[in-house]
Amino acid sequence: MKQELLSPEQVLAGYDAVSQLYPYILPMCIWRAWEYAAYQRYSLPEPVLDVGCGDGRFFRLVWPQITAVVGIDIDLGICDAARRSGVYQEVYAVPAHQLPAHLENFASAFANCSLEHMDHLPEVMSSIRGSLKPGGYFLLSVVTDKFLEWATLPLLVREVGDPTHAQNVEAEYQAYHHLVNPLPVMLWMEHLERAGFKVLEHVPIVPELTSRLFLFLDHLWHIRRPGGELGDVLFSYMGSLPNFLPAFRQILANVLHMERDWSTGSGAVFWARRKE
Repeated sequence: MKQELLSPEQVLAGYDAVSQLYPYILPMCIWRAWEYAAYQRYSLPEPVLDVGCGDGRFFRLVWPQITAVVGIDIDLGICDAARRSGVYQEVYAVPAHQLPAHLENFASAFANCSLEHMDHLPEVMSSIRGSLKPGGYFLLSVVTDKFLEWATLPLLVREVGDPTHAQNVEAEYQAYHHLVNPLPVMLWMEHLERAGFKVLEHVPIVPELTSRLFLFLDHLWHIRRPGGELGDVLFSYMGSLPNFLPAFRQILANVLHMERDWSTGSGAVFWARRKE
């Protein structure tokens, strides 16, 4: 298994792409920039199964040339949006560990930051393997245990002397995201191997300083307020600032140049292949 590292230039190119898709939603711009950069290394052979497909916009951004793709998601509203997107040939509202028997013989599967939110992880992995042809590819991004370790807002609350509130902030955040599998990289690899995959490459994404910035913003974004979230206010405010997106790009570039260790991230991208 090879470990591949991204460069600041690749991440910033990812930011340029995704900031047009998610303008002023800074947590998405940061995290998706890394995923987009990592995915540029790979081509997904068709047909493709998109596991936890969301509304399809990010898939189209990364692979605009792919037409033979089927999406699955557990959220009925999201499935409706995915169908309206025109990205997918079919969209099924099913849990990933209970894929219909006819969803098989895919040349590749893709799971963008979805498996860490799914219960029944071994069954999910096995179900995805069963959907692939022998030798089929599986490209996935996930969060790691560092996603919890580097959580900035709970740390700040704890340091000012309120550990109970800090625990509540983190518990609410994990519950909001239904974050059930924030696993170390080696444990993710073990799950893939046990399910019948051979991991070919691993790309660490979102190292420590960028993670702390992302996690601080994402925690703030999802703080509840009357009528919604704090992110609603932040979105409007950031959108009112002149030249915000290119200016924040400079901030992100400076953070990237301060990173000490690009080999460890709060996220990881794996390129795996189904064993015969």
